[in-house]
Amino acid sequence: MSNLRRFLTIFLLLVAIVVAAFEFYRVVTFALKSVQNDIYSGYLWLCVGFILYLIFHRFFFRKNIDIMQTMSHEGAHMLVGALFLRRKIYQFNAKSSDSLSYHDNSLGFVSSEMKNGRISIMSTLAPYTLPYITFVLLLFRLMIKNECLPIIDTIIGFSLMFYFLCCKKDTRLDQSDIQLCGVFLSYLYITTFVLFNISLIIYSVSGGTSDPVNIIEAVKIYFTQTWNDILMLVDLIRN
Repeated sequence: MSNLRRFLTIFLLLVAIVVAAFEFYRVVTFALKSVQNDIYSGYLWLCVGFILYLIFHRFFFRKNIDIMQTMSHEGAHMLVGALFLRRKIYQFNAKSSDSLSYHDNSLGFVSSEMKNGRISIMSTLAPYTLPYITFVLLLFRLMIKNECLPIIDTIIGFSLMFYFLCCKKDTRLDQSDIQLCGVFLSYLYITTFVLFNISLIIYSVSGGTSDPVNIIEAVKIYFTQTWNDILMLVDLIRN
């Protein structure tokens, strides 16, 4: 990445993280008001999913959690590279830490086409910012009857806790993806999108079972509110 391109990327991300943090605060306030108004069933079942995952993680996934997390990590690289950036995938590899040899410290990798020799920050940092199974479940939630929402919301919470623990494990200063993109840029990018994703998910499971909000409505609400806040800030600066 050239110096000019890196500077512009960092500048845009600094603006984006301020907006994302502001909207995250607004979303948390929205969630607290929903709880106060007894419209909290979506959040309740989301928390049930969190607890269920922690139980499964402790008692059922212990033997295979390494390879599960590695497959999720490398799967994010492959998903973004293949579907969104239209890059050819040459190889996908994932393994357990138990299978590593003395000189091998890599749990997995994805070998893909590089366009113009450039590193894609979207693909490289996808595992830290994209809980793709959770978003697939949120889309599937669109087809669920209201009375079945507690089930899907529990599964969404289950998947989200899995991603939280993956992100906690992988987001390290010595992580090769982060070193490749630069530590400051990587953490800026990851924090921005984590705030954005959590905000969307909180909006998406709000409304209870009587008048539920879905992921499409959540995206509309988020970006409409973001645009209104940007216009408000511009007016404040002008005046």
